[in-house]
Amino acid sequence: MKQRTLYSVLEHFQKPELQDLGNLLGSDLSPRLRKSQLVEQLLSYLQAEPRRWMSHLMERDIRLLRDLVHAGPERIQYLDYAVYPSVLEVSGIVEYDDSDEHFHKVWISREVYEIVAPDIEKVIRSGEKSGQYELERIGLGYLNLYGILPTDLFQDRVLDWFERRKPGSDVRELIRLLHASPLMKICRFVDAWGDYLCSPCVENPEEIFELRRSLHQEQYEDALTDEEAYQAGAGAPYFTVGLLTREGMALEQLYRRLGYTGFDLVKAEHDTWMEAQYTHSPNPALYEPLLYSPQAQQLNRASWEACCEIVSDYADAVPKWCLNGFSAYEKGECMCDREAWKELEEQPEGTPQHPEGEDEYPQWTMPEPTVTEGFGLQMLSGQLPPGFAIPHVAPDDPCPCGSGLRYRLCHGKYLS
Repeated sequence: MKQRTLYSVLEHFQKPELQDLGNLLGSDLSPRLRKSQLVEQLLSYLQAEPRRWMSHLMERDIRLLRDLVHAGPERIQYLDYAVYPSVLEVSGIVEYDDSDEHFHKVWISREVYEIVAPDIEKVIRSGEKSGQYELERIGLGYLNLYGILPTDLFQDRVLDWFERRKPGSDVRELIRLLHASPLMKICRFVDAWGDYLCSPCVENPEEIFELRRSLHQEQYEDALTDEEAYQAGAGAPYFTVGLLTREGMALEQLYRRLGYTGFDLVKAEHDTWMEAQYTHSPNPALYEPLLYSPQAQQLNRASWEACCEIVSDYADAVPKWCLNGFSAYEKGECMCDREAWKELEEQPEGTPQHPEGEDEYPQWTMPEPTVTEGFGLQMLSGQLPPGFAIPHVAPDDPCPCGSGLRYRLCHGKYLS
């Protein structure tokens, strides 16, 4: 494995990029310095003040760095491809290899390990205690759900959230934390559209602005609940929205029956949410988690179409960037092209195979009831295709979602 030094990593950047990196990591570099001087000063800063620059990382980055420290120097970790890269990878502090299309390989050099290992746990504890990470989660959640927000409105949304959830919070301290947050530095843009913050999941802000204009969706109404906003910011870069809605629970049960578990389930749900943002035009990629599911080969034609309908319903029920945080259903329309999945069959590879026989889903079983027989879960009746049996769930039975919690403390809490 060929290792690069931090000096060679920094020397690779242009002068403006070095200044941006220094600003992001909390080091004030004079624009009057020559590039060689910038490299030397930034290298010295990284080596001498690791606790300071690590405290300027987003939660996703610092936790990735901790995982790599726990693995050890020069030990490759195999990750999935996220929607957007971490700052550590872009900066070169964390090394990566994308030569394998299936796995994203990341690791840290021994040089970086020796710099960060003694202090990384302290930095994470400090971020949790100060409220920095919680502030980041709620801010990132609003951005992920709205897509784009004017900077002033973004600040108001975040401060209002804290006022509702934590009355008596020090507003001045929250504003200070917010403006010092790496989220503001990374996601803030000032251009012809104004001063705004953009979710890191949004690849083309201008496309979203143009689409909002064409749909006459230029007003920012308060479309989200506190729970939705926090959920969309926790667990970055993989998160999912709307799983506690009727459509979301149908989607999760479907994916579980198709063989998704653990991280693969989280990733499939996240990918579906991401593709749901682009259902204003035919988007066959929305249905790819079905196509590549472990049980896809067991679906016949009728079952495949029924699965696609569940995915389509979810896509129209989640907040959309082009609708300023509202869902298509809330706007009284369906934006999802329910015939787009047919384009998958036109591709040479990846055509869904539908075996001959009855229109049934693979057999699925839930844990045996522990208390009461015959307590029916009826809320999803009519939302699932033929052959998708509704299990009988008692309040103290294991929840069918597989969380390990009792039903009354999990999904039963929301479907009383």
